[in-house]
Amino acid sequence: MRKVLISLLLASAAASPALAARPDWSNRQQAQEDRQQAHEDRQSAREERSSSNESHSYSRPDRSSEQRNVEVRQQQQQSVERRAQSFNGNNSNPQVEALRQRQQVQQLDRQQRLERQQQRFEQVRQTNREVRDLRRPVPAVLPVSNVPRPGTQPPVRVERNHAPVQWSSNWRHDSKYDWHDYRHHHRSHFHLGFYYDPFGWGYSPFQIGWRMWPSYYSSNFWLNDPWSYRLPYAPPGTRWIRYYDDAILVDTWTGQVVDVIYDFFW
Repeated sequence: MRKVLISLLLASAAASPALAARPDWSNRQQAQEDRQQAHEDRQSAREERSSSNESHSYSRPDRSSEQRNVEVRQQQQQSVERRAQSFNGNNSNPQVEALRQRQQVQQLDRQQRLERQQQRFEQVRQTNREVRDLRRPVPAVLPVSNVPRPGTQPPVRVERNHAPVQWSSNWRHDSKYDWHDYRHHHRSHFHLGFYYDPFGWGYSPFQIGWRMWPSYYSSNFWLNDPWSYRLPYAPPGTRWIRYYDDAILVDTWTGQVVDVIYDFFW
């Protein structure tokens, strides 16, 4: 019996190393399948990347073609702008045009201010003239004197051969003698400066029919070119003269006032 046990033990000991050295075929097959699956996964991943790159490269436009399209659009835009400029007749720089418009507006504002100042000046001047006329009483008929005295007129000069002056005030209704409008556009021409009174009596408005002393209608006060002030030419024997700011048509023989325009000059 003992011999049988010993032989069994020896047989089992000899069989154990052999069993331990024998490989596990089930684990090896599983590892092979895992490697095969990994290879297939890598292959599918490469195919997906390849297909994605191909689709991306297919969808991406050509760089040179895109640049040509941009250039064509720019040329079209420039052509449209040139046509718009030629249609509007404005080929200048927008900044220059804006500056020109600002200058025009400033010039218009300056002109309006000057006109307003001129209107105020005229109003003040007219008011001063009215106040001055009110303070200076004028007699209905100037007294006659043989010597020059303030507020008098010389005696009538009788001459048989002197024909009366033929004159009509209807010229004021003729548009070519519109001295108001002409003075409005040529104000400097009506500004004659200081008036020298030969007697120093000061201003006293004359009326038609009154007589002036000869010193007031001497050649120093003649208006040699009445048309330059849009006045009708004086008939023979008469003269347009300046008396302070008034224009007076006077008979040079008798000194009689034939016509008068108050506040003609300034």
